[in-house]
Amino acid sequence: MSITTYSYPRHAKAIHFGLAVFGITAYLTAELAEADINTWEYLIHAYLGFGLGLCITLRLALGFTSSKALSFRGWSPLVLSQWKIAFADIKSLLTLTLPEHDRHQGLAGLVQAFGLFIFIWMAITGALLFIIQEDTGSIIFEIVEEAHEVGEGLIPLFLAIHIGAVILHTITGNPVWRKMFSSE
Repeated sequence: MSITTYSYPRHAKAIHFGLAVFGITAYLTAELAEADINTWEYLIHAYLGFGLGLCITLRLALGFTSSKALSFRGWSPLVLSQWKIAFADIKSLLTLTLPEHDRHQGLAGLVQAFGLFIFIWMAITGALLFIIQEDTGSIIFEIVEEAHEVGEGLIPLFLAIHIGAVILHTITGNPVWRKMFSSE
């Protein structure tokens, strides 16, 4: 299997790095946020979440530009053709053949869209929690907090799929992770 020829510009790599660092560290510090909102523990988690929010905002903004590496054109999880490619990819994986597409296509595109959705969800619900702050008995706060915790439960699933795919590509001779660390 050949290594795909596309590469990522520095700004795409920086955004990916920011999403990874802020997303994972915000996830890992979630228990700190259980403390009182006036503590440094809560603020660490909140500011990591704001960093994630900034990165996801940049990613979304660049998705609507002509940036070849980050554009959402032709990359919609809501398009039937994308799902057909993804199902073909699953069939391919069941026959122990690794599918190869242009970026953001098929199963890989759906996984990436899933990750962006989760990070958007976490940034929005986290910002709402920060703005609303806990008001004893507030049903709105409770709903937003539960919504935030649903997203928190999906992060390990996304990371397992995403990192698992990177490992699978590497094992099969197509180390796509290098694209994020190369100087191209």
